[in-house]
Amino acid sequence: MLSLLVPLAILGLIAWGIVGVTRRGGDPFTLATATALYARVVLIAGILTSLSGLGIILKACFGYINLAYSYFQPVAYAGAYPPGVPVAPLVDQSNFYEQQRSQDLVLGITLLLIGVLVAGVHLFLGRAVARMPGGSPAWIVRGTLLGITVMTAVVGIPSAAAGLYEVLSYFIVGTSPQNQQPWGESLGLAIAFVPAWIYAMTRLVDDLRRPHIGATPNP
Repeated sequence: MLSLLVPLAILGLIAWGIVGVTRRGGDPFTLATATALYARVVLIAGILTSLSGLGIILKACFGYINLAYSYFQPVAYAGAYPPGVPVAPLVDQSNFYEQQRSQDLVLGITLLLIGVLVAGVHLFLGRAVARMPGGSPAWIVRGTLLGITVMTAVVGIPSAAAGLYEVLSYFIVGTSPQNQQPWGESLGLAIAFVPAWIYAMTRLVDDLRRPHIGATPNP
């Protein structure tokens, strides 16, 4: 799911720039406007980074409850050996997946902290330039909300569907070494992104219901 964010972000940024050039409504494009656009773009990047980190942390946490919730566990089969050939002992790979779980936890914490820091700094920058002439045009303010809504929906909705299916399959259908259904990654991303999508969509609808008058300090 996360692999879709980069190409979608590039396409969205191009479309955002086209809208800004063609539909500014006669508003001047000042240095404050360029700074506001930069601040909102990096703000979105910081939010998505922190949400991705939160999803990875949740995946690792599910793995701490039960390693099979989040990680595949390959098993060697004695039937693969011809008759009479000594069977090698099964290799316990739990240590490998325990190490991967720890690495995921460290990665998630890193992404969460970096994302929150980047988003916080650029939120402050956006609010600072919003007081300047041309620092808070409607196409940037509403474009920010629309961008966050679309990006979180692209990850959150498919992750929720996949996570629900995998959880139901795991606990109702059952699992086996031949048919494993780890669901921690999908469910973790859904828990992180779906609430953010609902919040951003609510903010966007509220903003569209009222005319944009003057500077709006909030994204």
